[in-house]
Amino acid sequence: MPATEWDAVNRDPPRGHVASDTRKRIRSAAGDLYVLRGHDGFSFADIAETIGTTRANIHHHFGSKSRLMDELIEQFATDAVIRIEHHWADGNVPFFDRLRAQLEDLRRFYTRFNGKPGDRNVWSPLSRLRHDLLILGEPAARALERANQAYDRCLKQALNHAVDSGELSQEAPVEDLARVLRVLLLSCPSMTQDSGSFAEIERLFTSAATMVSRAWGPQRAGRSRSTRRRVR
Repeated sequence: MPATEWDAVNRDPPRGHVASDTRKRIRSAAGDLYVLRGHDGFSFADIAETIGTTRANIHHHFGSKSRLMDELIEQFATDAVIRIEHHWADGNVPFFDRLRAQLEDLRRFYTRFNGKPGDRNVWSPLSRLRHDLLILGEPAARALERANQAYDRCLKQALNHAVDSGELSQEAPVEDLARVLRVLLLSCPSMTQDSGSFAEIERLFTSAATMVSRAWGPQRAGRSRSTRRRVR
């Protein structure tokens, strides 16, 4: 609960709550600074200035930058898996609606870290981890593998559901499509750094949807069902 709400009820917040809230603020600021600048581009002093606290307070909560980074890496991986499962595995959502929702999720991340037209900032926590693999080592590699596995599992689930529902034809190569889509999604951050715009990602998603629809979309799915009925 924010301090202003505690003031409203005229009592001091519990000590544990203040510590937890401060810790979250430190971690949130550190996460944003890390995504924008990378491991060597920010310090405890930068975090302290961002949230209006002291370096000593940050040391009190996290001890060292290494410990803070371990928590950020775990947070990035967990958040990525949750979002992947939400977009590609939750509910009975049509495949192409999932694709559109994924595009909007990427757009939110992009605009959060690129406020001006032409900005070329890193905006993906996973992309930043990939840049810093030599520094961060095994914890970052494990985080990236978790995201890869989540994409692989959830994309296959979404594609299989689309086939079962008739949105895609039975001939749709689920394994191959999942692999291509996973690489496409993980490649988006570098595209905006090259172009300085989110428009290239929009065009890429449009192209991907068009190709999948024309090759294995509803018309092909209908022909596949008709063929199966004639064979029977």
